[in-house]
Amino acid sequence: MTSVPAGANRAAPSLPRAVKLLNAARFSRSIAQGALAADFILYLRSLHWSGSEIGTVLALALVFSVSMTLAGGIPSDRYGRKPFILAYDGLYVLACLAAIVSRSHLALAGAAIVAGFGRGANGVAGPFGDIEKAWITQSADARTWTHALNLNSTLGFLGMAIGCASAALPSLVPRGAEGGLDYQIIFPVALTAGLFSFCCAAVAEDRHARIIDAVPGQDEREVRQFENRNLRRLSLVNMLDGMGIGLVGPLTSYWFAAKFGVGPGHIGPMMAAGFLLAAAAAQLSAALTRRFGLIPVIVGQRGAAILALLALPLSTSLGAAITAYLLFNTLNRASNGPRAAMTANLVRNQRRGVAGMISSVSRQIPRSLGPVMAGLMYDSGFFAAPFAVGAIFHAGYLYLYYWHFGEQDPLRAERTMMAPQTHGAERIEMTT
Repeated sequence: MTSVPAGANRAAPSLPRAVKLLNAARFSRSIAQGALAADFILYLRSLHWSGSEIGTVLALALVFSVSMTLAGGIPSDRYGRKPFILAYDGLYVLACLAAIVSRSHLALAGAAIVAGFGRGANGVAGPFGDIEKAWITQSADARTWTHALNLNSTLGFLGMAIGCASAALPSLVPRGAEGGLDYQIIFPVALTAGLFSFCCAAVAEDRHARIIDAVPGQDEREVRQFENRNLRRLSLVNMLDGMGIGLVGPLTSYWFAAKFGVGPGHIGPMMAAGFLLAAAAAQLSAALTRRFGLIPVIVGQRGAAILALLALPLSTSLGAAITAYLLFNTLNRASNGPRAAMTANLVRNQRRGVAGMISSVSRQIPRSLGPVMAGLMYDSGFFAAPFAVGAIFHAGYLYLYYWHFGEQDPLRAERTMMAPQTHGAERIEMTT
C-alpha cells in the first residue's frame, strides 16, 4: 500500500491486462443483472407467484449471499481470488440455463437464490463482489487501483442502464398461449452476457499468490492490530450506511406509486436514467479524487446526497421528486469507487478478502432490516419518516467515516498518522 506524493502525475494511470478483463467482465455481467432486476419479479408474477412466495425467495437469496460472503473472505486471501469469481459466473450461467428450460417453482427459486436474480448488483460478482475488488487492487499502487475501481464502477452503471433498457424486450414479443412466456427472452440475453463475463475472468491472471505487502521495520503483530482496528471501525460505519440504504432504497417505487400514482412506465426509465447519471458522476469522481484525494470527494458527494434525500419527501410535484431521487442516487453511487479504494487501503493485499467480507456483511445485515422498518412506517401513514430516519443514519455514517479514516487517505499529500504506518508497505513478488 503506497501513498502518492504531492505534485504526482494526475493523469489516469494505465491499467494491467487483468484489470481490463475484470472491468469487461463487470460490464457484461451488469447487463444481465440489469435486465433481470427489472423483469424477473414481473416474470414470477405473470406465472401467478404470490407476494409471499416472491418475498420468501428474495429473503433466502439474501441469506445465501451473506453465507457465501462469509465463506469466501478468508479462503480468498489464502488461495487467490479467481476461483470464487469463476464459481459465481459459472453458477450464473447454469441458473440462466435452468430458467430457459424450466418454469417450475423449484428451478426458478433455485436460480434466484443462487444467482441473485431480481437484485440489481451493479455488475459485481454477487456475494464475491468484494473479492473481485481485491483482485483488482493487486495492481501497482493506490493511484492505479483508485482509477481501476472508479472505471469498474462506471462500467457497472453503464451495463445496468443497458440491461434496464433491454428489459423492454418482453413487451416486443407477442404473449404465447401460456402466460409468462414473453418474459423468457430475457434469459438468453442474460446467459450470453454471463458467458462473456465468465470467459473474461477465466483468462485474467490472478497474481495474488505472488504478491505480499511487507512493512519494513515494524512488528507484524502491531500492524495486524492496527488493521483489525480499521476493520472494526469499518464494520460500525457500514452498519449505519446499510440501515440508511435499507430504509430508503427498496420501497422507493412504493412511495412514488402511493404519492403520485405512477407505475413501471415512469419508474423503469427513471432507474435507467439514474444508472447513466451515476456512470457519468463516477468518472467525474475519478478526476476529483486524483486532484483532491478520496476522503474529500466521498464526504462532499455523500453530504450533498443527504440534502437531496431530505428534499425527496418534501417534493410537491412528480418532476421535483424524480429530480431529488436522481440526485440522491447519482451522488451516492458516484462514491462507490473511492469508497472501495479506501477499503483496499485499510489493510494489506493478503487481507483484502477478509476486509471485503467484513465490509459487505456489516452493510447487508442492517440493509435487510431497513425495508421492514420502512414498511411499518408507510403502513402507519408516515410517508416522510423513512427518508428522515434514513438521512440520520447516512449522516452518522458520514461523520464517523471521516472521523475514523480521514487521516488514512492514500491520495492526500499531507496527513498525520497517530498509529503504525501500514501505508509504507513494500510490495514483494514471490517467485514460483
